[in-house]
Amino acid sequence: MQRTCIGFILFLVGMAPLALGCGASNDLKTYPISGTVMFKDKPVPAGSITLIPDASNGSGGAAVSLDIIDGKFDSELADRGHIGGKHMVNIVGLDGNGDGDLFPKGQMLFPDYQTTLDLPQEASTQEIIIPADLKMPKYKRKDSI
Repeated sequence: MQRTCIGFILFLVGMAPLALGCGASNDLKTYPISGTVMFKDKPVPAGSITLIPDASNGSGGAAVSLDIIDGKFDSELADRGHIGGKHMVNIVGLDGNGDGDLFPKGQMLFPDYQTTLDLPQEASTQEIIIPADLKMPKYKRKDSI
């Protein structure tokens, strides 16, 4: 009985730093971000933009993923924000022509696009222009024998 109790106490003491570490990012101040995503001079119909704090530059915090709807994104619609500073950005652009469960928001317009943003520690509006020469790779079909 005493051995079980000591083991449980050691377990709790060992888990305490993990619990404290997991909750720290919730205390970070976040800032709203909105903006547009353009491809070939047109708004990207659907997709997502993900902001990932660049830990190599001292930015810490959770990644934020926002929907792109008719070329626009807005963190206030998702009730989240960014922490400011350097962020890696990943953009998925879709054509918006969903076809059921398999591709509900449509086909990809371009391969995932990565860039970086240095975001202010205040509300901001960003315009992101996807390079027009970004194309989906063409796959050659191998005929099986």
